[in-house]
Amino acid sequence: MTTSLDHPVTVASDEAPSYDVDRLTRISARFGIAFTLCQLSVMVCMAVFVLPHGGSPSDPALERGHNVLDAEDLYRWGNYAFIVAGSLLLGFLGAVHVKLRRADRSGLLATVAVAAGTLLTLIWPYAGVLHDVALDTAADGTDLRILGGWDAVAPYSLAFSSLPRLFLIGAIVLGLRLTGSAPWLQRLGVVLLPLSLLGSATLVAGTFFPLLALSTLGYELWIGAVAWHWLRSSR
Repeated sequence: MTTSLDHPVTVASDEAPSYDVDRLTRISARFGIAFTLCQLSVMVCMAVFVLPHGGSPSDPALERGHNVLDAEDLYRWGNYAFIVAGSLLLGFLGAVHVKLRRADRSGLLATVAVAAGTLLTLIWPYAGVLHDVALDTAADGTDLRILGGWDAVAPYSLAFSSLPRLFLIGAIVLGLRLTGSAPWLQRLGVVLLPLSLLGSATLVAGTFFPLLALSTLGYELWIGAVAWHWLRSSR
């Protein structure tokens, strides 16, 4: 006679319980709200306390270079705050991935959105790093006219970042449409797409900068609204 004993087998699951996923998604959504609030605050502070020290864009490059170097510490702290605020978008990409993966089981929308969002957290904030390098170069005795010209790195980087922004907004809009939720966010996202595309033409002509600034403001507010919508829907 033989006796066999059956022991229960524990199968590990790759998926966390839905409660844990929803809780983590809410935390990630809060990063989206923090991104909007911090970005807007930094932009206002830069416009009020930092950028006026550089003078008018119509001033001679040498004069602007002197002005920027005289306010070097303010520019460095402003660049740092700008980089930190922009990096908060990384925390929001977790909610983007979860929500879009639920809307599109194939993972296509989630992949596109996360890749585009990752580029966004690098391209425009990295302009602050490049400007710090320009400050170091000017402090070492380089022609200050070069530092005056480096003011263009911010709008050019912002114009470049509006291209991956198209894919992030588009993927989220499609995800909202697939789930049939937040139609007003869908409509606003569709409006932001052509504005962002036209704003990217700032790389060619400065006359498009107002559209770039308008689309950027709308995008940041839209991200906060999407984060708030997902935060409430995950409760």
